[in-house]
Amino acid sequence: MLTTRLHVVPIFIVIFVPVSFLITYIIAVYNKHVEPGFPYISDTGTLPPESCVFGLLLNFGAVVAMVMFYIRYKQISTYQTEIDRPERVLTNVNKAALGAGLLSAFGISVVGNFQETNVQIAHLFGAFLAFGFGIVYSCLQTYLSFKLPEIPGSTRSIRRGRAVICVLDVVFLIILVVATPVAFQDRPTNPRKWTPDEPGYGPHLTSTISEWIIAFLVCLYLATFTPEFKYFELIKPTISFREIPSKIVDVEGRSQDTEPQTNGLPVTLTQTDDKY
Repeated sequence: MLTTRLHVVPIFIVIFVPVSFLITYIIAVYNKHVEPGFPYISDTGTLPPESCVFGLLLNFGAVVAMVMFYIRYKQISTYQTEIDRPERVLTNVNKAALGAGLLSAFGISVVGNFQETNVQIAHLFGAFLAFGFGIVYSCLQTYLSFKLPEIPGSTRSIRRGRAVICVLDVVFLIILVVATPVAFQDRPTNPRKWTPDEPGYGPHLTSTISEWIIAFLVCLYLATFTPEFKYFELIKPTISFREIPSKIVDVEGRSQDTEPQTNGLPVTLTQTDDKY
């Protein structure tokens, strides 16, 4: 069952996201919608038919990412309870990380559904959420990793690796933010067909490569959760009924609802031992 093999989730994401980008890249290049040499990721999903595939794959990836962010949140909160460390700072950082992760995943979905040529403002907003809050999520999780070093599956190498990835993410984000406006000062009529002999190609290539590196670094960061996800599982939730209506038949054969006989207490059905 997946609930006892939660480490499959980050592994799935680190494979699914690059493969999704590769699929849309191949379709876009095949249809001559972009130049083969490092277009922006969103450029490979701007025109149909690749835009349809791009949106579909990113929506699915965003949902899986949301699930994983929630799993990580519950892992940290449960571990705090187990070791009796209900520190307010750690709790708040964990909640903030969950919020940043969900915003990042939402941004991924926005990028996939609002192409830059159709609704540019929405597309750029989605990209800001995806990259910006994705990096914020990584930084907050790195903080939690160093504050909770004894969490099962955690090692010094993993914690240091996460810190290095965060630093690289920030560096390449700065490069992306600086190089993009410089490149677009001399952009051609069709930026998706930017060739090496046109002005501004150098800054353009710098910004696109930075974008691809950030995307892969975020995937690599999520993959570091794999060892820790091996040490816990999800349990079926408890379903509770506050009251259960019953029916009786009166002397004239009519059905009537009666109040449940629960002595004012909720009726609870539990299956706490079943895994899902």
